[in-house]
Amino acid sequence: MLMAFIRQYWRYLVLGSACYIVIPWAKAPEWQIAALWQSEQETADLFKPLLKFYKKHGDDVLPALQAQLELNKLRDYERELIADNAKFADQARDDKWATASEFVIAHIATSVSKNELRIYDAECRNDLCQIEIAAPKGLTKELSQLILKFASTLKAGDLEFHQLLEESDRIILEVKAGKRLKYNFIDEWRLTPAAREQWLAEVGAWLKKQK
Repeated sequence: MLMAFIRQYWRYLVLGSACYIVIPWAKAPEWQIAALWQSEQETADLFKPLLKFYKKHGDDVLPALQAQLELNKLRDYERELIADNAKFADQARDDKWATASEFVIAHIATSVSKNELRIYDAECRNDLCQIEIAAPKGLTKELSQLILKFASTLKAGDLEFHQLLEESDRIILEVKAGKRLKYNFIDEWRLTPAAREQWLAEVGAWLKKQK
C-alpha cells in the first residue's frame, strides 16, 4: 500500500508541474521542479523519512501523512510570499491597516517629541512602514535620542524597529508590524484551498489518537 501511495504522490507531483507550465501566472515551487530531474535513487532517498515513519505507525497514518504533505506545500508557498515581500519597495499596500498605522505614527511623532522630530513623510504598505525624518545635520546624538524614544513608543503600537537608513538630509526609519501579510486574490486562493480544513482535520485526528 505504501508503494502505491508513493507512486500516486509522484503522479500528483508530475501533474502539478504540468499545470504550472500551462497556467502562466502560477509559480512552480523549486522543490517540484528539482524533483522532475531526480534519479530513482534520489527519489528513494527523499522518501526515506516517510518510510521510517510508516514502518513505525502503519497504514493508519497514511491519510494524515498525505494531508501533512499538502499542508507543508502551503507552508512553503507562504514562506516564498513572505520572502517576496521582505523589502518595502516590493510590497503592495494593505490600505485599511496602512491608513490606520500612518495616523498612529503622525500622532505619536507629535506627542512624543513635542514637534522636535520633523516628519517629512510616513508611508505604510503591507507590514512595513517607512518614516522620513528631517536630519539637516545628520544623525546627531540629540536626534538619535529622539528617534530612540519615538521607536520605543511605536513598539507599544505593534510597530517594531526594523532598520535605520541615513541619507544626506534625512533619516529613514523603517518599522515592521507583527501582522499577517495581505495577499492578492490569487495568492489567497492558493493558500486556502477548499481541502485545507479537511487536511487539518486529518492531521488533528491522528495526533489526538497518539495521546
